[in-house]
Amino acid sequence: MTFYNQIVDKGRLKKLVAWAYRNYGAARSSQVADNLKDLGFRYATRAGVSISIDDLTVPPTKRGMLDSAEKEINSTEAKYARGEITEVERFQKVIDTWNSTSEELKDEVVRNFRQTDPLNSVYMMAFSGARGNMSQVRQLVGMRGLMADPQGQIIDQPIKTNFREGLTVTEYVISSYGARKGLVDTALRTADSGYLTRRLVDVSQDVIVREIDCGTHRSLKVTAMKDGERVKIALGDRLLGRVLAEDVVVGDEIIGSRNQYIDGDLAAKIGKSVESVRVRSPLTCEAARSVCRYCYGWSLATGRPVDLGEAVGIIAAQSIGEPGTQLTMRTFHTGGVFTGEVAEQIKAPDEGTVKWGKGLSTRKVRTRHGEDAFQVELAGDLIWTPSGSGKKKTYSVTPGSVLFAADGDNVEKEQMLAEVTAAKSTRSTERATKDVSTDLAGEVFFANLIAEERTDRQGNTTHIAQRGGLVWVLSGEVYNLPPGAEAVVENEDTVTEGTILAETQLVSVNGGVVRYQPESREIDIITASVLLDQAEVRKESSAGHEQYVIDTAAGQQFFVKSYPRH
Repeated sequence: MTFYNQIVDKGRLKKLVAWAYRNYGAARSSQVADNLKDLGFRYATRAGVSISIDDLTVPPTKRGMLDSAEKEINSTEAKYARGEITEVERFQKVIDTWNSTSEELKDEVVRNFRQTDPLNSVYMMAFSGARGNMSQVRQLVGMRGLMADPQGQIIDQPIKTNFREGLTVTEYVISSYGARKGLVDTALRTADSGYLTRRLVDVSQDVIVREIDCGTHRSLKVTAMKDGERVKIALGDRLLGRVLAEDVVVGDEIIGSRNQYIDGDLAAKIGKSVESVRVRSPLTCEAARSVCRYCYGWSLATGRPVDLGEAVGIIAAQSIGEPGTQLTMRTFHTGGVFTGEVAEQIKAPDEGTVKWGKGLSTRKVRTRHGEDAFQVELAGDLIWTPSGSGKKKTYSVTPGSVLFAADGDNVEKEQMLAEVTAAKSTRSTERATKDVSTDLAGEVFFANLIAEERTDRQGNTTHIAQRGGLVWVLSGEVYNLPPGAEAVVENEDTVTEGTILAETQLVSVNGGVVRYQPESREIDIITASVLLDQAEVRKESSAGHEQYVIDTAAGQQFFVKSYPRH
């Protein structure tokens, strides 16, 4: 008797039923499925799983993670303002920073549930596969993350709160884009997916199994499906139900012969023994206007060779068309939240030194975030040695990976050492124009910068830098000297605050007596004077105003405009 002493989630439940069907047939496995159903209902009733707001526990480390992400983004913005990185690099860095923060927070949510409350209702439902998924739980207790605008562009301002904490007004408006997109897509794409199924059936309805063996020697080579170095689908899983096109020989032993159906045991054996195998396929079948039994393989509905007369074309059309509706609904359920691939990052566990292993070959590159780094050309090891006592750590880096620490560098805790690329990245170039403006007035000097003149068809001349360099602005105060001013300093002289730079001469066209007050900026020149002999000064009042009058012996009278000093 076989016992499974482990947690049974949705995926393991599928494997359990498949194992029962494969080993004991349809009748026995239907009894197993019934018993599992009763068991599930009994314990679901007993558990009484429900959700209250207390079940939505936000990880306590969230605040710190957001703070470190914001610090990184402020540093990026400062680099952008200084002209060190382009607009595209700034945008890419911001998107990647928030995306990786969102992923780290999701992992922290899982860790928090597992360590503090493994019987939490939300955790049990999401991780058993009964209701909801990790994307939805992340929005409930992590952060909603990056959203897309109506044009499909990612907004570089993420939603940092979750539904448990509540959204701000701005975050609510940004959220509404994704929600509306979900509703509209559901309405529009359902019809498209149905029409796709109809067209697929129309072209494939004549493909029917009409022969047992077409006798072809053509075949397809099947290997494990990989994404870079990561195996997505193992070779054994891809072979189940297919037919071998040629013998599989390991050493002196033939473990599989031509035209043999591959069951679970043989698939596992081949998967462990060889890297690739040749199998028969409907694509290489030579049967006229149909497919033969050997080229098709098992009918996955029964787990046995397909029957003659089976309409395999229509089954294929329905199989491709059916997920179309599911994919349409996916946007609706996640509410337009952006989820992107995060490259595997290697961070320093603690303070220490980084060494490159032998054979590791690199070249200098500028990353998509505008940072200087090293790209691995020949695979090798990255060795981290702690500052104090402790064990060394060795990390394998594949070609295409990016190293942020040079050989022999001292690193701090949590410092990024490398980014291991999961797949062969296709290089996409995007040209962006960014204005670098100065807030200083002055004279421009180029350092290591060669400007080249280019004239387009319209006759417009532009100056383009052939290679990178520095633009210096010689800044300072500009003094405009008045006409006739004479400089008292020489060219290239060093001056301090308060130094006299120039002197100006005021020339009077008239002669006279100079009079000026020390605190005044005005100079009076008295050009003429009169000496009054035998004159007397008297004060007279007129209409309430007093004034001084000078009477001379000759009978002349002068009104005094200025008062005499006493």
